[in-house]
Amino acid sequence: MLLRRLVGAALLVAAAWTPVHAETVRFEVTHATAWGESVYVVGTLPALGDGDVTAAPRLVPGDGGRWSLAVDLPAGQPYRYAYLVRKNAADAIGDPDNAQRIGKVETARVPGTPPARAVTVTYYSGWDEAFLRYRKDAETPERVALTRVGPGRSAGEHRYQGTVTTTLPALEFELEDGAGDRDRPAGADRYVTPRAAVTLQDGVLSGGVAGAGTLERHAGFASQVLGNQREVIVYLPPGYAQSGKRYPVLYMHDGQNLFGPDALFGGWRVAETADRLIQRGEVEPLVIVGVGNTPQRMQEYIPPEDQGRADGYARFLIEELKPWIDQRYRTRPEAAATGVAGSSLGGIVSLYLGWTHPGVFSRVGSLSGSYWLTDFVDQKLEAPVPKLRIWLDSGNRGNSADGLEGTFRVRDKLLTLGMTLGGDLHHAVDLGGLHNEQSWRGRFDRVLRALYPPVVSDGGLSGQLGAH
Repeated sequence: MLLRRLVGAALLVAAAWTPVHAETVRFEVTHATAWGESVYVVGTLPALGDGDVTAAPRLVPGDGGRWSLAVDLPAGQPYRYAYLVRKNAADAIGDPDNAQRIGKVETARVPGTPPARAVTVTYYSGWDEAFLRYRKDAETPERVALTRVGPGRSAGEHRYQGTVTTTLPALEFELEDGAGDRDRPAGADRYVTPRAAVTLQDGVLSGGVAGAGTLERHAGFASQVLGNQREVIVYLPPGYAQSGKRYPVLYMHDGQNLFGPDALFGGWRVAETADRLIQRGEVEPLVIVGVGNTPQRMQEYIPPEDQGRADGYARFLIEELKPWIDQRYRTRPEAAATGVAGSSLGGIVSLYLGWTHPGVFSRVGSLSGSYWLTDFVDQKLEAPVPKLRIWLDSGNRGNSADGLEGTFRVRDKLLTLGMTLGGDLHHAVDLGGLHNEQSWRGRFDRVLRALYPPVVSDGGLSGQLGAH
């Protein structure tokens, strides 16, 4: 509790979206730790744990007790931070009392000047007048009256609208009627959106595409490269049939586990999650291809450095399946718009595919990756670093704590090679997470937000690779 008081309340509501404009900040400290301990940094920005020591990022160990970490933070934002020593044990990292502060709490400001951007809010309400409370920047609260621009959806309801500017990564706001009544989201103080235009009605934010996506199943897709066949399930996003536009694509392994209540092991509920995020405008609308596995799953998903046949599986995806998908559906075939994701062995093969074929796959989601297979990591993860956006995660419960330390090992190697946390590399620990579909389903929304952030035409946010 003392640490929380020293660090203070967060300046920004935690968000999973890429900042409007970010600067890389390097944290460095020299401190001797005991075996099983590491140095962490906690601060009042989301990327630094948002004041929560259990979400604070771990620094990378170096020679002579030196610890360091490069993190992308929103430009121009003031923040406070402190270094901590924490025990790394899987059963301890979720304990907020597992923390000993090193030195004093520091105050700093991220370099750079964030550009102001306009956000238009449309609000449906029965109030006679409506006011928007928000922050113009981290230090300046504002209150503006919304303009009544028309009737609502039924008698007694009005449609209000207003445009404000902010330099924050996401607009954080609440509504009030001027007489003491307030409209806030359930369980939170403020609504949060990264969009340039958003509609609020009945407590629900929307800024994307209405409706639900559709699934198309293709049984018996044959591979001459691998000499087998499998089911391919394609998710088409809301609005696909009407828009005529082309969409980015995410290829996902173990396709029979992804869609619907009848999916194996309870499923990931991929379509439901994608629909929700697209409707709210929290991710770019995308096509998702579920690639079914076969009895040769283990060999197909294990990298050749670890005595597997993932090189053959890569040929199947690149030479056979992807051309077929690109011809049959309105996709954006370029690498910058194409990703790959999976869990367990599907997690390590996703990193393998992105690292060895960055000209095809540039977005990588590796959930609970099987990094007990070490030869690929040791032999292939080396400079030069391909242009990728990577999501790494694990839980911390069950057998081998869901590969917690193996995933940290991969994270640290990528950071040592020059990747930046919160920029081209995202890492998360799902406290309480197990090695199963239920846990992967529970954090898949974070994966999509990190890999396919919304594209905003005014330059505020971009889903393009490398835009921070």
